[in-house]
Amino acid sequence: MFLPKLREVTEALKSLFSPAYTSKFPFKPYVAPEEYRGYPKYYEEDCIGCGTCAQVCPTNAIEITDDLTTGIRKLVLDYTSCSQCGQCEEKCITGEGIKLSSEYVLSTPDLKAPEVFETVEKELAICESCGKAFACHAHLLFVKERLGAKAYAHPNLLIESQRQFTDLKLSAVKDRIRREDIIKMMCPTCRHKTVVADEF
Repeated sequence: MFLPKLREVTEALKSLFSPAYTSKFPFKPYVAPEEYRGYPKYYEEDCIGCGTCAQVCPTNAIEITDDLTTGIRKLVLDYTSCSQCGQCEEKCITGEGIKLSSEYVLSTPDLKAPEVFETVEKELAICESCGKAFACHAHLLFVKERLGAKAYAHPNLLIESQRQFTDLKLSAVKDRIRREDIIKMMCPTCRHKTVVADEF
């Protein structure tokens, strides 16, 4: 009758004088293991603004906004919607633009606070024919570097190479497509129209 009680008292005393098995968080910071999937972080020097991370995000936590007046693409990651699944890191075409960090604490009463969002901005490449944005300059440079010498066969990539050495200004958008538009920075739709109009 008393044996179970004695065993419980013995276990309680052992537990009382043994070290704790749990962490001392929040009194001491918890160091996550290397393989822990925390909140993703953008690396601006490696991000090319392609938007692949936003396309594969299952919770739509990443929003892309193109501002044609300033010529800037803004990628905004909302941590309150992020499920830390790692799809953005896995599908990043550079492999370095966005990565999961070891950060896991997001405790704030204000869901609009700056620490709730991660933002990166990239300069837009704007079509000189229709005036629409179709990529980022960093994305075009990434493609150019991957193609090597073959990149000089495409007018957009050739213009992007020139932009590295001199300041090129966009020409005004015209009311109709002209033959000289072939050697301008153009979106795929306008380039197709220009080539077809030149051929036929």
